[in-house]
Amino acid sequence: MKLWMDVMRDLEYLMNDYERILDAWAEGGVEGLVVGPMFFNAEKLLPGPKIAWTGGPAIPSFDPNPEVYHRLGVEPPARPEPLPEKRALLEKTLLAAKERGWQVWIFQASYGAGPGGKGHVFADELTRRAICARMIDTLEHYPMVDGAIMDGPEWGYEIAPHHMNYRSYIFNDLPESVAGKAAELGYDYARLVAAKDRLYERLHNLDPRRIRLHAPGGLLGAFELFGEDPDLFAWFRFRVDALTAFFRGVSDCLRAEMSRPIRLGVGPRSAAFAPLCGYDMARLAEFMDILLPKHYFWQRGFDGLLGTVYRYVETLTSWNPGLGDAEALAVVKALFGLSLPGVYSRSDLESALTAEFCQEVVAQETRRPLAVVDDPQRIVPWVDAGRFPHDGDPMSAGDLRRVLLAAQEAGLQRFLYHHAGNLTAGEWAVMSELCGKPWRPLESAYRPPDMLVL
Repeated sequence: MKLWMDVMRDLEYLMNDYERILDAWAEGGVEGLVVGPMFFNAEKLLPGPKIAWTGGPAIPSFDPNPEVYHRLGVEPPARPEPLPEKRALLEKTLLAAKERGWQVWIFQASYGAGPGGKGHVFADELTRRAICARMIDTLEHYPMVDGAIMDGPEWGYEIAPHHMNYRSYIFNDLPESVAGKAAELGYDYARLVAAKDRLYERLHNLDPRRIRLHAPGGLLGAFELFGEDPDLFAWFRFRVDALTAFFRGVSDCLRAEMSRPIRLGVGPRSAAFAPLCGYDMARLAEFMDILLPKHYFWQRGFDGLLGTVYRYVETLTSWNPGLGDAEALAVVKALFGLSLPGVYSRSDLESALTAEFCQEVVAQETRRPLAVVDDPQRIVPWVDAGRFPHDGDPMSAGDLRRVLLAAQEAGLQRFLYHHAGNLTAGEWAVMSELCGKPWRPLESAYRPPDMLVL
C-alpha cells in the first residue's frame, strides 16, 4: 500500500524545506502530493510547538488570467499581492515532487473564484461557470500538476440542529433557489419540500414498537418505518441527480476548455453516508478519474463516522423522550446499513473503534467504493487520525494501524493522509512502516510537524 500526502492551509511549511521533507516522505512510501487551496498565509503562524493558522487574510498564489473568465462569461477575481519569492518557491516545490515521479494534484482548485450567481450552487449556471473558470485558470497556471480534487459541494447528512454550524444539516437542504433545477430534472419541488417536512415530523414521532417491527426489515421495512412515502425517496433521488449533474458539468467544461489533458477527483463521504449526501459513486466513477471517500471514523468533531452515529442517537432520543438508545441505533441501521459491533448504546461509541469494528465496518466501507471502479488505484480514501481529527476525539497510532490494515486486507492500494501540518510521530511511524521504509527517529533528520493547523 502507498500513500499520498495532503498539504493544506500552510503551503509555507512544505515550501520552506521542501527537499528534506519530500525526501523523507518518499522514503516513507509517499508517491503523491495534494496541495491547496492555493494561497499563502498573509500572517505568520503562531509560534510554538503547537501552532494554528491565525485566520488572517489569505493571498492567492498567482495572478488571474482574465481571458479564461471572459471566455466563460464570468468576472475575474482581483489581482492579489504578487509575493514573487513565494510564488517561485511554490513552483520549485511542485516541480521537485514531479521530478521524484509523484502525482501532484491541487485540492480545491476553485479557491479564489470571482463572483458567480446568487442561486444555489447546484442550480446556478453562473456560479458553476465561475467555479470552472477558476479551476481552469489554476490548472493552466501550474502545468506540472496532474489534476484537481474537489471536496464538495454536497448535500447535508446530519440531523442534529446545531450541526448546521458545520455545513451539514439536512433539513436546510431544499431552498426555493433549487426549484428550477428540480423541475429541469423532472421533480415536483413542492412535493419534495413536503416530503422533507414529513420526514422531520416522522423523526420527532418515532414509535419504539414500529422500530422493533420494521427497522430490521431491509428496504421494505425501512419504507414502512418512514411512512411509506414515495416522495421521500424522490427527494433522496433528486439529491443524487442534482449533485451528479453539477460534477458532470464541471468535468465536461474542464475537459473541453483546458489546453491539456487533466484528471479530476471528488471526495464523497464514507460509503454509508454518501447516498444521503447525493453521491452515487458508480455514476461518478463514469467520468471522474479518482474517488476519495472519507475514511473518517472518530467520535465527536465533524465528519467522523462514530460522531455522526452518536449525534443521530442523541438527536432522535431528544426528539422522542420514550425512545431508547437501542431503538435509535436501529433507526440508524435502517437508514445507513451500519451495524456497529459491540455498540448497543451511545456510551458504547466511546470505545467502538476496536479490531472487530475495523474488520467489519472499515472493511465494508472500503469494499463498497472499490466495487465501482475497474482499477483499485482509482479509489484514494482520505484518512485522518492523531490528536484532534476534524475537532474530534484523538485516534491513536494503534487505531490508525488497525484502520489501514483492515482497508488493505479489503483491497485498498492507496490512501491520502489529511494533512501534513498535523502529522504526528506515531502516525508517521505507522504509515512509513506499512507503505515504505520504517521511520527511525534516531537515524533521520526528519521530524513530523505535529502542529495544529486549522
